[in-house]
Amino acid sequence: MDLLPDRESATVAAWLAERPGIEVVCRDRAPFFADGASTGAPTAVQVADRFHLWRNLGEAAERCVSRHRSCLRVPFALPGSEGTPPPAPEAGASPWPKGHRFADRTREKHAIVHAMLGRGLSRRAVARELRMTYRTVQRLADAATAEDLFQGQWQNRRTKLDDFKPHLHERWAEGCTNAWPLWKEIQTHGYAGGYGAVRAYLRPFRNAVPGGRPPSPRTVAG
Repeated sequence: MDLLPDRESATVAAWLAERPGIEVVCRDRAPFFADGASTGAPTAVQVADRFHLWRNLGEAAERCVSRHRSCLRVPFALPGSEGTPPPAPEAGASPWPKGHRFADRTREKHAIVHAMLGRGLSRRAVARELRMTYRTVQRLADAATAEDLFQGQWQNRRTKLDDFKPHLHERWAEGCTNAWPLWKEIQTHGYAGGYGAVRAYLRPFRNAVPGGRPPSPRTVAG
């Protein structure tokens, strides 16, 4: 790993010229990096890394939302204003909400495999590139959605939190939307699980019921 003394295009070009075997240059949007890469490695392919792709997309989305900020309104009633608890997860939905490490990792692998297959790669090529077994790639490829993979021990599995969900719904409807004190409350009623499970279960409620003012463009873009 080398650390260049500055961010000048000439410095980048000189560094690349000393290494003629470079085939791919991963860079951000800075024009001096683009110029330096074009000069020092004219045959190399220039790509953006994942962080900057997400950052570019986020900034573009925020600019778009900002142009339509007058359209932002509070689309749901505040907790307790209607006297009804927030909706529970739909029957048949995944028992593991977003935020569960294993479930999120499975969803990510499913998306990557299907994206590579969509580019025309074979299943064996995907297995080699991702360093997965062919059987794993086949299982991911055959599943129409990531949720289809949550079978067996994942399907309708009872959790420690089930008996305390009515209490969480009631307290949320009363306006208590902080997962930490809610976790402490159900502990006094016998809950032996961790805080993370409570936080993950309440996250969809937080996303569905915004605060008392319209969300900011940055929040929507996020």
